Amino acid sequence: MIKRGRLLTRAVCLAMLLVFLCGQVASAITVREENEVAGEFIRMIRAHYPIIDDPVVNDYITGLGERILAAFPEQPFRYHFYVVQSDVYNAFAGPGGHVFMHSGLLTDLPNEEALAGIMAHEISHVHSRHISDRIDRSKKIGIGTLAGVAAGILVGVSGNAAAGGALTVGSLAGSQTAALSYSRDDEMQADQVGMTYMMEAGYGGEEMLTSLKTLRSKQWFGPAEIPTYLTTHPALDERIVYISNWIEANKESIDARRKEIDQSAFLKTKARLTALYTPVDLAEDRLNLAKERGEATLYTEYGLALLMDRMGKYDKAAAHMRTILEKRAFDEDALKGLGSIYFHDGKYKEARKLLEGALSMDPDDFESNLWMGRLLIEEGYYHEAVSRLSPLARDYGPGARAHYDLGNAFSKIGKTYDSSYHLGLYYRGVGDLRNSVFQLKRAKELAPNDASRKEVARVLDEITGKNRKKKKKERAEEPVPEETTPEEGKG
Repeated sequence: MIKRGRLLTRAVCLAMLLVFLCGQVASAITVREENEVAGEFIRMIRAHYPIIDDPVVNDYITGLGERILAAFPEQPFRYHFYVVQSDVYNAFAGPGGHVFMHSGLLTDLPNEEALAGIMAHEISHVHSRHISDRIDRSKKIGIGTLAGVAAGILVGVSGNAAAGGALTVGSLAGSQTAALSYSRDDEMQADQVGMTYMMEAGYGGEEMLTSLKTLRSKQWFGPAEIPTYLTTHPALDERIVYISNWIEANKESIDARRKEIDQSAFLKTKARLTALYTPVDLAEDRLNLAKERGEATLYTEYGLALLMDRMGKYDKAAAHMRTILEKRAFDEDALKGLGSIYFHDGKYKEARKLLEGALSMDPDDFESNLWMGRLLIEEGYYHEAVSRLSPLARDYGPGARAHYDLGNAFSKIGKTYDSSYHLGLYYRGVGDLRNSVFQLKRAKELAPNDASRKEVARVLDEITGKNRKKKKKERAEEPVPEETTPEEGKG
């Protein structure tokens, strides 16, 4: 009951934020205004959804998104791609080019083409300005309705999809549902645009059709099992018919543009998501079944190695990773993977040898450098660790972990200001704002000079929101640049 109460409280807060945001764009939704909404939107998502911040997963999903985007006309937004840690079958796009895939959907897709089809569809929603239209329409919806929608989303994500659906539907009249949902025309247009540019990127359409048919098959298990994708992306049967006809009509063009797709990055990402971000029992069952069936053998071994490492079974983890190296002696992922396993097992000498081997193949690899930085801390080379880790630190994503390790390294050499500052940035990056504010306030007290103190104050103001009204007023007084359409160029 307490957990449900917290979810509903968060839902009401989220609803109030949505009302506030919608009120800011009541006159018209320009590209600049949509980007402003996007900043609030992504903070909201990170506060309520578990985003996977993994260098391998992030690199893959971003690379795939950029490959598809390269076929589109120039866009007014800078796109960002994320994977949500959730077994729910869903994908969605937010304002300003933020595109999300749920891990449960990705791990159940058979190949990259199927994922590319869903990715192209979501990009097309942004490209066609469907998102801004929904924001504009939603300003007419009251707080009570939005609270019900937000509660439905949060309860659904927490595991009770049926209850979440009931809360959402029960809060909306038919016309209000239409205001918040994609229309059938939106879906058909996103399919048409997505299929066109997907073909330009070298993909066919058959696997997109396969993925939609797979999603449709899930609904026959009862209402509680209906994939969220089917409720957020309506008109599935009509879309399947349309895509089938489109493929038939464009078969010659598709075949002429189709390229051979290397599945290795997709299979590695799928194995990693299963091993590290799926409940342990379920991950073990899936990977063992895949091994019995002989599916993607080396990538299944890779997944089992990561899973055993996650479970603390380091000998078994190392054995699975060595199986890969026996067949691919210079496999960079296996080298750094075995190095990380030895690191966890306290075998630092062996870990160093393997990580140095991986870095000799790719000196700029983020993951190898991150592990080497941690290893340097364990070996007592704190200044070298700072030099190794500093270029890796970022506000969000895997780079946030580098801030944590920098905080650890600075603490070891007695630089308490630097330690607290980087720990504050780490906690901000992972959404733990209470610990972030605590560490940053400590850093402000320990700041060695005015410049450092002002920098910490600036970050604190960003977190606590003290300067948001001032910044919005300043932006409102700026001259508005001439608006361009997505086809005309970048905004």
